[in-house]
Amino acid sequence: MTHPLSHDAQRACLRALAAEADRVGFDVPLAQYTQAQATRVVEAITTAYEAALRQRSEPRGTPDAPFDDPIPF
Repeated sequence: MTHPLSHDAQRACLRALAAEADRVGFDVPLAQYTQAQATRVVEAITTAYEAALRQRSEPRGTPDAPFDDPIPF
């Protein structure tokens, strides 16, 4: 199964996880996170994931639908 995100997007999600783990402390096992700490981790990763999806789906200057093409004369 291929992953829907590019390697750059995956790295963005990993950076978000690492940033939150750094705030909690890398010596604290995930199973010992408080609910608030775990929620912040989930929110950080989800935000990075959504940003990557938005970036991937933004128009790149090319028509997306057949009706966006100019009518040839």
